[in-house]
Amino acid sequence: MKLLVSVNKKELADYLKCTNSFLIGLKNYAINYYEATLSDIKEILNNYPGIELFVSLNKNIFNEDLKDLKEKLQELATLKIAGILFYDLSILSFVKKLNLNIPLVIHQTHMVTNYNICNYYFERGVKYAYLSAEITESEMALISKKSNILLMATFVGHLIISHSKRKLVSNYFEYIKKEKSKDLNTIEEKNSKQKYYIKETNLGTDILTKDILNGTRAFCLLKEKIEYAILDNNLIDDTIFLQVLKLYNKYLNQKIEESLFLEKVQELIGSYEGFFFQKTFYKVK
Repeated sequence: MKLLVSVNKKELADYLKCTNSFLIGLKNYAINYYEATLSDIKEILNNYPGIELFVSLNKNIFNEDLKDLKEKLQELATLKIAGILFYDLSILSFVKKLNLNIPLVIHQTHMVTNYNICNYYFERGVKYAYLSAEITESEMALISKKSNILLMATFVGHLIISHSKRKLVSNYFEYIKKEKSKDLNTIEEKNSKQKYYIKETNLGTDILTKDILNGTRAFCLLKEKIEYAILDNNLIDDTIFLQVLKLYNKYLNQKIEESLFLEKVQELIGSYEGFFFQKTFYKVK
């Protein structure tokens, strides 16, 4: 297993002692990622030769995007990137029609949930599957057993609950006739009283868990089954994130006992385990 850091900046020096694999978003094409221009991506590759850099283009693609998307994909194909994360099938179609030599990662947030989906995309030339955060550790293990596709999963980060193309925060402040807050906003679900972050960008509105996912227990169980463990720096204090990253690196390199690894990470980011050990999908009997 490799540690794949979803970064919140272009400077990677702080991470390099722990990992060589990074994930960044392409400006105007990435939902809930740090957005870099093509020039930024070239700069990163020049400044840090030898790294693995995955680039996310995980937004819905519209007709007006197609010409620019085609050009961006052709340029990305000339760079030494490790792969492209995609949501919209237009990207898969372009890569195949243009015969572009780019490894692909199917990343459909809540929909990559079983080995049949993974096998479908693997048979169509997709190399990686980014698993949904709504399935359990045991379901991830089953997918690993039943599919040849290489797997990615998030183990640290604020999980995205939903995305809307609409500017929900701006619309709300306009409705109540107040100036839009410049701070990160939170909302509360009425029944559970659970609080979530709500974040607006030029591409729309993201709703994320306020708690940080602590996937250490699942990580220990899946370390032989998942190709890339994603640690997402988005909205997490840099000092805390780097401490967590160092602990993951130590555990992978057998420099810390499992019990101490679990304890230290929990002290830093809490005990929220998402759905790793809690079923969310059920078959109708």
